[in-house]
This record gives sequence, C-alpha cells and structure tokens, in this order.
Amino acid sequence: WCVLRDVLRILADCLIESHLKMGKRTVKLGRYMITPLIAQHWAIKAGDTWYEIAGADKNEKGAANIVKRSFGDAAASGAGALGGEIVGTSDKSDESINSYIESWLETNPCYQFTSENCQKFAYEFMAWLTRGSFHCPHRFDSAVSAAVDSRVDSLVDGFSFSANEDGNAIATAGVIQGQASYGPFQVKANGPRVQAQVVAGPGVGVFGDASFARAEYSVGNIVGFHLDLNINTGVGARNGNVEAHLLGFGGRIGADGIEINTPLGGANACTVM
Repeated sequence: WCVLRDVLRILADCLIESHLKMGKRTVKLGRYMITPLIAQHWAIKAGDTWYEIAGADKNEKGAANIVKRSFGDAAASGAGALGGEIVGTSDKSDESINSYIESWLETNPCYQFTSENCQKFAYEFMAWLTRGSFHCPHRFDSAVSAAVDSRVDSLVDGFSFSANEDGNAIATAGVIQGQASYGPFQVKANGPRVQAQVVAGPGVGVFGDASFARAEYSVGNIVGFHLDLNINTGVGARNGNVEAHLLGFGGRIGADGIEINTPLGGANACTVM
C-alpha cells in the first residue's frame, strides 16, 4: 500500500499542475461493440465534440470515409455511452482540428474494414491531438495505420499528462512508447511508466500502476500476451472493465476480455461486452 500511497501523491501533484495549464481540453476515447468477441467501433472526444468515422461495418468497404461530429456524453454511434475514458489532453484549436481531418480524409479517402477504418482514425487523431502524450491500453481489431509492411505507427521518447473531469482524476508519465501493426497483428512496447487514477463515475475505484517495462503481442480482440515488470495495485471499475490487482497479481474482465496478470506479465483473450 506504500506503493499506492506514493502513486496517489504523484496524482495530486500532477492534478495541481494541470489546473495551472490554460487552454487544454480533455481527450477521451469511446468504444462500443460491433461484433461480439471480434470488433469494436472507436470514437474520439476533444473537449465537447465527438469525432468518428461513419463506417463501422465490413459491408462499408470501399465507401467514402466521412468524419461525423456530435455532442453529448456519448458519440452519435453510441461509442462512449458512459462518457468515455480519458486518454490525454490537447491544446489544438478547432481550426487546426478541421485542417487535420481534411488532410486525413485526403490520405484515407475510402473505408476499409482492416485498415482505413474507425480505429485507424481514432488512434492517429488521438496521437496528433495529444502531441504523443497519451495512454491507450487497448488491443486493436485491425490496423491503425496504412497497411504497409512493418510500419511503426508511433514512437514517443517521453509522455505525460494529467486531467480531472466528470469524476475521473488521472495522471500518467512514461518513457518511450511504441507500436507497430499489420492487419489485426499488433506489437506494442513501452519503457518505465507510472499512472495514478481515482474514479468516481462512470465507474469507481482507486488505481496505482507502475511498470518498469512492457512488451505485448496481440491478434485483434482474439488473444494477446504481454511481458510486464510491474507492481500495479488497485481495485474497481474503469474503462469498461472490472479489475483488481495487488503488486502485479490480479486480473480484469469486461470490454477488453478476460485478462490474468502477474508481476512478470500475463495473457488476455476475447471481448465479452
């Protein structure tokens, strides 16, 4: 519990710092199930506005990509029905956001279920909005970048952010996070990372995550394995999952499937809600 206490101190310091930062808007990720055990639709909220690719079905293949904008606790598609999860903060203006979306649509004009899809847009938009300082712990159903051999989607030397909104206070910092994907196959890695989070709606719980290094491999939402030197501690519900961990031992079940963890790593499978 000393570990959890120290992590919560980091959270308090970061939240105080976040109140001193002006002009930042919270960035959230919203998800909903398309096909049980297989596919999810993703949307991004920046400030008060949700952004998402209209196509969310394999039958939309080849259709023109359109970015829908909507307002409210959830996106127009229903993604983020409980308000979404905080993944970072952004200082991007509405004008720069509109320019980015126009450029992204020019590069990715047609919907493809396993490449130019909602998750590709959400991930790349999230990374751009936050200038690389974000945390997205989820497996992907399909590629999040153009389908080219062994493309590295993101490589960030250091990242940190803090936010406090709608009953969710979070602060995270880390060194080096990278990701590569091809189709549904994904490899992710990060160096030392610490995160503190207190959730009082939607969800509830207290969490202190501390990882010295992590490497993971997954195949869509079907199965994933990870090596993770960690002392994660916390209990509650967050990000669509119910979880409990003590010094690395524990597990979670929910939107990201069933996962079993140890201080050295773990495995997860399927999506159950």
